[in-house]
Amino acid sequence: MKQYQAYIQGQFIHSEDYMDVTYPATGQVVAQVSSCTKEEAEQAIQGAKHAFSSWKGLPSYKRAEFVMNLLNEMRKEGPLNDIATAITQEMGKPLSAAKSEVFYAADLGEYQAQWARRIEGDVVDSDNPNEKIISYKEPLGVVLVIVPWNFPIYVLMRKIIPALICGNAVVIKPSVKSPSSALELAQCIHQAGFPEGVINIVTGTDDVVGETLSSSDQINMVTFTGSTRVGKRIMEKASRQMVRTSLELGGKAPAIVMEDADIELAVNAIKGGRLANSGQVCNNTERVYVHRDIKETFTKKLVEAFQSVLIGDGLVNPDVEMSCLISAHDVQRVHNMVLSAIDEGATILCGGSLIEGLTDSFYPPTLLDQCTQQMNIVHDEIFGPVLPIITFDTLEEVIEMANDSQYGLTANVYTNNYQYVMELTTKLECGEVYVNRQQGEAYQGYHAGWKQSGIGGDDGKHGFEEFLQIKTVYLKF
Repeated sequence: MKQYQAYIQGQFIHSEDYMDVTYPATGQVVAQVSSCTKEEAEQAIQGAKHAFSSWKGLPSYKRAEFVMNLLNEMRKEGPLNDIATAITQEMGKPLSAAKSEVFYAADLGEYQAQWARRIEGDVVDSDNPNEKIISYKEPLGVVLVIVPWNFPIYVLMRKIIPALICGNAVVIKPSVKSPSSALELAQCIHQAGFPEGVINIVTGTDDVVGETLSSSDQINMVTFTGSTRVGKRIMEKASRQMVRTSLELGGKAPAIVMEDADIELAVNAIKGGRLANSGQVCNNTERVYVHRDIKETFTKKLVEAFQSVLIGDGLVNPDVEMSCLISAHDVQRVHNMVLSAIDEGATILCGGSLIEGLTDSFYPPTLLDQCTQQMNIVHDEIFGPVLPIITFDTLEEVIEMANDSQYGLTANVYTNNYQYVMELTTKLECGEVYVNRQQGEAYQGYHAGWKQSGIGGDDGKHGFEEFLQIKTVYLKF
């Protein structure tokens, strides 16, 4: 069993206490990680603050060279396999999916590193004679990166690489549920030769490490991906210090299947969009609105697709499409939502019970029919492999139902009608709309939610510029 040390000021520190990391598919303890103290968390902040002054002084292309060193280390067969295995053991996704996560995290990092020579400013004419107004962008300082458990490396990389390229130093707080993969990545960071203190990874409990980091007046920005509930707490703490926040929070993505949709395409995309990562993705399809004219055909095919999914231990069987949820507690939470929906009048088309022969951390792909807009399961984020189906008759009706949500992260549209596409993409209240494809953001797009799905965002030009601030100089000559 591996024992991991936190990474602070360029050193792996030996803590007094350690936390167990449990493989959710079996309940077995598979690793231990440092449970840092308040003092160690403060040491990481001070180390980042000290490193920032020299790191921001490097030309941005020089900072990108360090980043590329890191990406090259990640892509080596040994580190890639070690990081991917740690991901699977700590949060349960199939090993093949974990390897893809590491690969795409490095690929995203390479895209972001290419922004090093694209940090731009402006020169504007002044109202005064012999004067120019110059605006340029500078780094913020110390960025606190709080990482979720469902994509522990991809989300970590999508946040730290633009922060580093822009000239910031970072302190990373992994989830207590998935801390070991970040410390596997720390080996690559160390080998990449970053100056001491530029990247720090502090593992530990939320009430000690999380509280210390998020309450510090030495932090200049907090970037977080996770639940809306936790995001609100982080925003409240940050506001006391007037700290900038970027929050990518929960979602309740609707999928709208119009009467002219390519049904095979819609079924395959919705299956992948609901069951990816066992339904534990913020932009997973969380509710399906299907036109009454095609309801019977569509539903039959979707049931067949859900029932065809191979489920099992993703560490043992590389061919499984879906593995366990993060915990047995989450399985029970998801199942209680299904039972509540049944009490409200929904019917089960497939799934809806524990899987024989697997532990109580597994839950099957589940479809609920006869759902109505008023049901709790249509409004509350499920974060599991369960999908309610709602029938509609008109375009105006489905737009109103889709927008009837506190969330506004993503939406999915299936139609070949140009008029429908324009109306839906214009009127849906969310940050991203996917038309005739499974959801999944591109590196160059801006991944950001509306409403209670977040403030700020990741990826693309706008996500990169989250880590910069503007300085304006009035130059009299």
